[in-house]
Amino acid sequence: MSTDRGSHATGTGNAPGKWTSLFPALAEQPFRILWLTMLPGVLAMQMYFFTIGYLAFEITGAAKSIGYISLGFGIPMLTLSLAGGMAADRYPKRMVLLISQASMAVAALIMAVLVMTELVRVWHLVIISGVMATAFTFHMPARQSFITELTSPARLMNAIALNSSGLNACRVIGPPLAGWLISKPWLDIGGVCVIMAAMLLVVVFGLLRIPERGVLGPSEESSASRAVLDGILYIRGNPALFVLLALSLAPFILGMPFQALMPVFAKNVFGVGPKELGFLMMANGVGAFLGSLVVASVSGLKRPGMVQLVLGVLFGLGLAVFAFGHSYALGLAMMVILGILSSSYLSLNATLIMDAADKRYHGRVMSVYMLTFSALPLGNMLQSVCADTFTAPVTVGVGGLLLAACVLIFGLLSPAYRRMTYGSSGRSG
Repeated sequence: MSTDRGSHATGTGNAPGKWTSLFPALAEQPFRILWLTMLPGVLAMQMYFFTIGYLAFEITGAAKSIGYISLGFGIPMLTLSLAGGMAADRYPKRMVLLISQASMAVAALIMAVLVMTELVRVWHLVIISGVMATAFTFHMPARQSFITELTSPARLMNAIALNSSGLNACRVIGPPLAGWLISKPWLDIGGVCVIMAAMLLVVVFGLLRIPERGVLGPSEESSASRAVLDGILYIRGNPALFVLLALSLAPFILGMPFQALMPVFAKNVFGVGPKELGFLMMANGVGAFLGSLVVASVSGLKRPGMVQLVLGVLFGLGLAVFAFGHSYALGLAMMVILGILSSSYLSLNATLIMDAADKRYHGRVMSVYMLTFSALPLGNMLQSVCADTFTAPVTVGVGGLLLAACVLIFGLLSPAYRRMTYGSSGRSG
């Protein structure tokens, strides 16, 4: 690294005292710049996920079209995730972030042109999702591991929680904002795509303000395949880390796909339009934001594994209540609760993963974590097909019950996970 950890303190004087007392990671000027400049891009992506799903469903009227979009996003994440982690550890992370953000901005502009010229088809959206996913696959490991380079160890937990809180805050704002903008005849979906591209470009200019860091991971002399293999062997030799990564998979197959089916619930189950759909997603985002703040405030849990186990079971049961309620009012309330439970579960999982991993392997560890995220689009595809066959409520409800059972069984069979504490794995690498 070109700047040691002690130098972080030199850039903290400009941060407002009241904010740094509540969120000490914001006292680290490099992290503060990264966090603030990344927010527009995160918001743009939340708008993108809402917009492309809504557009696909409007074009075809079939839930499986949403699944095709998700599959287009999931395949690059599944096939390129390890390469993205290797790149984050092997090359300057700011450079990786700049290239990935610029690529996403270009994809958003292409989508805008297709919509405005009325040439857009579902297969166009699948390809655009693939481009977005490829850039996103390199972006996420670089951003997550870049946080550890810009933040002192004592403030790392708070920085990770703030990163999660920012994501969830954008989840609150993004869907209703996109829904409201789409409803305006003078703007429509094409205009929303232009706005998304502009927001992604703002991030590019913000990243240029952050000095480049050195590379903590494998040297450029080591082969890319060897660097990937070293990361896999490191995870295999770290039992606590392996358990955390394994337990992160089930929610993305059985639980989180309910979000992709929200257009189906809005139109076919609740009988509401895009504005009300935005409110449903906003309610989920509000809950997720609150959940991530809860995790930040209770980072001293003695048995975080047991807490995560309970959260996972409750999340699955909550999905069943939402699915079988058949009420928009109950759906809104349950979306808040589901947001709290899912965000607390996933935020705690991500925090424990970063705590358990050696910094030299952060990019590769996060790339394996991204492989669990790649299960989400695959889960979306599976559940969207099931929704067309068995209805969306049955699909989501049964999926939630299966999730509760899987998390409970996994926890009961893993004493190491139940006894897990912060720092329990060590960081010897």
